[in-house]
Amino acid sequence: MANTPTPSRRQILDMSLWLVGSAALANLGCMACPESRIAPSVSPPKDVPPGLTDQDLAILRSPDGPLEIVQQTSGEPNVLRRQARALTESDAASLPLLERRMRETLAGTGGGVGLAGPQVGIGTRAILVMRDARGDNPRVLFYVNPRIVQRSDELTSDYEGCLSIQEVCGLVKRNRHIVVEHGLDGSVRREEASDFDARIFQHEIDHLDGVLYVDRVDGELHPRDKLKELREKLREQQPTLACTPVIRGHRRDEILL
Repeated sequence: MANTPTPSRRQILDMSLWLVGSAALANLGCMACPESRIAPSVSPPKDVPPGLTDQDLAILRSPDGPLEIVQQTSGEPNVLRRQARALTESDAASLPLLERRMRETLAGTGGGVGLAGPQVGIGTRAILVMRDARGDNPRVLFYVNPRIVQRSDELTSDYEGCLSIQEVCGLVKRNRHIVVEHGLDGSVRREEASDFDARIFQHEIDHLDGVLYVDRVDGELHPRDKLKELREKLREQQPTLACTPVIRGHRRDEILL
């Protein structure tokens, strides 16, 4: 008798997302994630050099306003599952346009605190991060070619959602402190981030490597409308592990990465 092929982790993930995103979501309550928490291996697109392509520039030069946010769906991998290309000095003149279009898109989400180039169909290494998103001085900053060069051993946990996965959220462990390098060749800068700022960086830089937060979920996926409730419960029950203390009624407590 022929052996039955074992489905891949990617097939399992796609099936899980499809099921959780179906019309029956409200009755499901939660959905088990794949057992493995190892991020999928991805490679740069073949025969595509670093920098912005003609297709990228066409997207950036489309009519003003928020760009369409790419959604993770079952089937063939899209730009969300590819390694993003580095930006180079030859892209410098286009970076203000890239930043402006990404800012327009993030502002149009009504709650997003981070955005990566692949999420708007631009397969290059650029992200937006809202620093101090849960504090008194939130500000959105633009980073080119960011990479994490140091990570603390200490971890935090928080529930994450994603603008590219509309229906669910899940608990993810991240490093509490990181050091990030960013910039074009010859102008690389370094800065530190902690707690929720560090979480946003890690979530968005994952996007540049073809990794989604659902690849790292600890436990189950839950309907996204439970996000605020789950975060508050986590902070009350595990305050030393939670990313931030309870913030009652905080207007940014339902923010998405």
